[in-house]
Amino acid sequence: MNANVPVPYSPTCSRPQMPELAFFSPRSDTLLFTGVRTIELYCQAGVRAVALQWTLTRNGFTTPFRLGTAEPLLANRFRISLPTEGLHPGFYDLHVTLDDGTGTPRTGVCTFGYRGGHQRVHQSRPADFRAFWARAKAAMDALPLDAVAEAPTLFTSPEIDAYNLASASLPGNYDPAGIVTDDVESGKVSFAGPDGGRVHGWLAKPAGPGPFPAMLVLPGAGIGPRPRPLEQARHGYLALDIQAHGQDVDLPEYPILPGYYDGHIFDPVDAYYYYRIHQRVVQAVRYLASRPDVDPARIAVVGGSQGGRLGMVAAALDPRVSAVVSCIAHSGHLPYHYWAQASNAAGADGMDSAAPQPADTPEARCLRYYDPMNFAPDVHCPVLMNAGLIDPTSPPACVFAIYRNLGTRRKEIEALPGLGHDWSAEFERRAWHWLAAQWARP
Repeated sequence: MNANVPVPYSPTCSRPQMPELAFFSPRSDTLLFTGVRTIELYCQAGVRAVALQWTLTRNGFTTPFRLGTAEPLLANRFRISLPTEGLHPGFYDLHVTLDDGTGTPRTGVCTFGYRGGHQRVHQSRPADFRAFWARAKAAMDALPLDAVAEAPTLFTSPEIDAYNLASASLPGNYDPAGIVTDDVESGKVSFAGPDGGRVHGWLAKPAGPGPFPAMLVLPGAGIGPRPRPLEQARHGYLALDIQAHGQDVDLPEYPILPGYYDGHIFDPVDAYYYYRIHQRVVQAVRYLASRPDVDPARIAVVGGSQGGRLGMVAAALDPRVSAVVSCIAHSGHLPYHYWAQASNAAGADGMDSAAPQPADTPEARCLRYYDPMNFAPDVHCPVLMNAGLIDPTSPPACVFAIYRNLGTRRKEIEALPGLGHDWSAEFERRAWHWLAAQWARP
């Protein structure tokens, strides 16, 4: 549900996954540890190995607070034993340097959690947060939707497989047990957006009048075309994938809009670029709820990276969202980001403090209104999340902070050891079954 990018499918994993250096622990398959005095990690080298050196840092920090030499074992394997005394609850990066006998070292990283669910979080939500976003949503609710839908095109199951491989960065039929229909129809839709603009999207649905459960598919970062959500429709959903920047979904060229990559405006807070993106997201939920072929009690929001972040926004601002699948959510727990950034610049290891220190800059003051961790307390529907443990883009220390702040008790998070900012077929299959279970609950 997070590999929604309009490029061909590739089996190559996102960096920094290193197939020549694989890490595991007999005590925890997830590399999440609690109640242990020593964390024991093994590194399996895929090459001939002479020796292995290691350093330990907080997740996202560059200055180590421990270092050592791994215990060599047979078959190019090494054991690293880390006493937990002195470790704060949170996430840690184990950096290794392998001597393979050639004189050119090979490097790798393993991230693990030690009582990660208890890491201290700096709560940065402003006092007027809820009122600020209520005004933003009210502005959208006051607009006539003025929805337009183009004539749909029919796609058969073999055509969906071919489209996914060529244009949606997905393998073929990776979840045959979850397929509800072999034929779906898909076409463009648009509806009114902020500042007199339009919100454009691809809609795909099973044939027939419904009502169907709905799925809003939110995009990852970047300005560009969007793929049709055919796989989501094949799983039985009326699915909408929106272009969050107010542009059409299939332009031959996409202009870079000011304020997205650079030229940021942080004051006033509602002039920041993401204000309009958030308004387009809540307008998309409103559009789905308005359709007669949608079951308004079953509206799910899914996405990865930026999309995982925006899923929190949608569910917090519109209670009609009844389930969220948020993958590798980006830009969470920004105080931690600023703390790591400042510590790295100063050469500090961060171990003299168990909690991130607040930043007081125009950027930090503005982004408190946009941090998904601050939307999380207003999310009361079921939520499924994941975190790539070696993800440098959405570090687990930040993703787990969003999870910890969620206002719902019906929440789950899956750690993905050894995976970066990436997609997992098995997580995707489990997410489809998880969603089906939510709809089956009374």
